[in-house]
Parts: sequence; structure tokens; C-alpha cells
Amino acid sequence: MKNRFTFVRAVLLSASLMLLSVNILSAQGKYHPLYHQRASLFEELPIKNSDIVFLGNSITHFGEWHELFDNKNIKNRGISGDIAQGVYDRLEPILSGKPAKIFLMIGINDVSHDVSADSIVRAITKIADKIAMDSPCTKLHIQSVLPVNPSFGLFLKATTRGEEVLKINAGLQELCTKRGLTYIDAYSALKEETGEFLKPEYTNDGLHLLGKGYIKWAEVLKGYLD
Repeated sequence: MKNRFTFVRAVLLSASLMLLSVNILSAQGKYHPLYHQRASLFEELPIKNSDIVFLGNSITHFGEWHELFDNKNIKNRGISGDIAQGVYDRLEPILSGKPAKIFLMIGINDVSHDVSADSIVRAITKIADKIAMDSPCTKLHIQSVLPVNPSFGLFLKATTRGEEVLKINAGLQELCTKRGLTYIDAYSALKEETGEFLKPEYTNDGLHLLGKGYIKWAEVLKGYLD
């Protein structure tokens, strides 16, 4: 029975990792089918000017934001595996609705693809510029990339590059200062008190969040939603 349980657990873990670590870029440089599936759905779901959009990758995708904040105007536009360019390429259906606010978190998958911190910040700057041009009344909140933790032995192309995350966040702070945008430091709230790793109680793979991690993140964001 124990061996059977171990086998089933291994199969489920393997399937989960296949989903969560989906590489949004194929060998030909095209986006993964999951990206197109999700993005095509978002094209059919209109955004209104009273909406608050949560935009990002799997970490955003898996958050039940409207329930966390008890706010029906919150729309989740996260796509698992997304990268900064992927977010840029699907902005039009969001910005056409002139949403009240956008909460953006993106970059960790770019890190796993060996993109430099400077390049990631430039890509996010391009996103910010397009939002400002196409929907100038939308208030953009740029969130820090969250800390990571390599001790789980998973997603090591991302979780072993915490130094790059720090560089990205420094660059995003500078960007927000220059452009008069709101920077939200979620990183500090979720990291260990005596180090830079994501707190183990907030994750079970070193990258994605458990329920307590989402609750802590929501605490950071609450004041920006009011």
C-alpha cells in the first residue's frame, strides 16, 4: 500500500510540475497553447472602467483575487508560464476597457529563461508605457517579483537566481520613481526575516504560493485596493 501511495504521489507531482512549469515559448519562439487558450478567453470577456485587473503569470493565475478581497470588480488576467513580452502582447483587450487599476507582477519566468534583470526591467517599462498611452486614466501598480527558495529542489532555473530577483526589484523601484508609478514591495513581506528566501510556510515548491502566502500577499495589497 505504501509503495502504491508513493507511486501515485510521484505521478501526481510529475503532472503538477508539467502544468506549473509550462514553458510559454516553444522551440520556434511561439507561445505555448495554454497562453493562447487563456488569452483567447480573455478576449471574449470585456473589461469595464470600474474593474481592477490582476495581471501576471502563474502566481497571479492561481490567486482567487475576487474572493480574497470580496470584490466582484477584480478580474484575474494571469496566465501560467507567462513572460513580460507575453503580457505586452495581450494588453489590448485589457486596455480597451480602460480599467480603473492594474496590478502587475511579471518577470520570474523570464529569469528562468536566462533573461538579464536589465532586459526584464526594460520589458516591463514597455508594458508601463503602453498602459500609459492606451489607457492613461488607469492606475498602474507594479509589484515586486516575489522571493524564491531553492531548498525544495524544484524550478531551480528560477529559484537559484534570487540575486537576479533583487536586481529586478531595484530596477522596478527606480522605474516607478521616474515615472510616478506605484511600486508595491510584496517581496519583503514574504521573505524570511533573516534572509532572502521565500518563507517555507508560504510555499511547497519554492516558487508558487500556498494559501497562507496568498493571504499574506493580500494583506500587502489591501491598502492599494481601497
